[in-house]
Amino acid sequence: MKKKYYLFALILLLAATSAVGVHAWYSQKNAPAIVAFTTGEPRETTESEEIAQPAPDSEEEEKEEVAVNEEQAEQENQEAAPAEKQVKVTTKKPEQEVEVTLPAANKKKTVAKKADAPVKDTAKEPPVDGGGPSVTYTTYTVKQGDTFWLISQKVGIPMPELIKANNMNENTPLYAGMTLTVPQHHIPIKSTPGPQYGELLDWWTEAKYVWPIGTNAKVTDLATGKSFNVRRSYGAFHADVEPLTLADSTTMKEIWGGWSWATRPVFVEVNGRRIAASASAMPHDIQSITDNGFEGHFDIHFLNSTRHKDNLMQADHQENVRRAAGM
Repeated sequence: MKKKYYLFALILLLAATSAVGVHAWYSQKNAPAIVAFTTGEPRETTESEEIAQPAPDSEEEEKEEVAVNEEQAEQENQEAAPAEKQVKVTTKKPEQEVEVTLPAANKKKTVAKKADAPVKDTAKEPPVDGGGPSVTYTTYTVKQGDTFWLISQKVGIPMPELIKANNMNENTPLYAGMTLTVPQHHIPIKSTPGPQYGELLDWWTEAKYVWPIGTNAKVTDLATGKSFNVRRSYGAFHADVEPLTLADSTTMKEIWGGWSWATRPVFVEVNGRRIAASASAMPHDIQSITDNGFEGHFDIHFLNSTRHKDNLMQADHQENVRRAAGM
């Protein structure tokens, strides 16, 4: 009886042992694979990094899964960087409108091609006949003994304008080799009603530059047609003028019938230009020519010129100027 009991117990023990072994073998076969994500170099995985990922049941499934992954990666790349297309970008002046080829992923980026900036020039080009006066600039190198007054006569502009153009004052010292900026005024020719008349030039912006200080000219009386030679020696509000020679003074005295403040329409011919003007014939104040039989200078007025004593226009002079212009 005991033998049967021991035999039965042994059979149960063997069966239990066999069942445990089978279960362990089955569990090991179907255990999940251990995958560790690395950053480029192999290292041991930790429990917190272990991810359960079932292994493919067959080589066919593994190839299919790789193909799917490649297709997904290609689709993601296409979404991230689609084919290039034309994107039109409009910009404002001084930029210009351009068309450039940009990736659509970057189409929000501002793209502009700036137009070449215009080159700045300190001088204006001289206008054609009929246009307005214009100014260009040149330079003058100061010589030993130069003064602002002497330089202004050499370059043909008023001394105050020369000083202002160089941001100086009358007391600024000049030295040999110094470079000064010199405005040059370009005055276009104006038409007249006929060849017997003179151009109607404004004194302040035109006439005083056509006939600068220190320049000789010929004055012709409108009524008699008689002429005499003169030099503009001074004058800011109008031209202060002197006869060149004794003969010129004699002709001038004949026209007026003696020295007189009476005004007459005249033409001033200078540098190929004929300008409408008005003159008196009374010697007064300073002079630079001492051998011409004329003690002082006389006045010649132009359109809008004024008197020195009060800087006001004189009516008879302005009327004469317009008569000499054929008005």
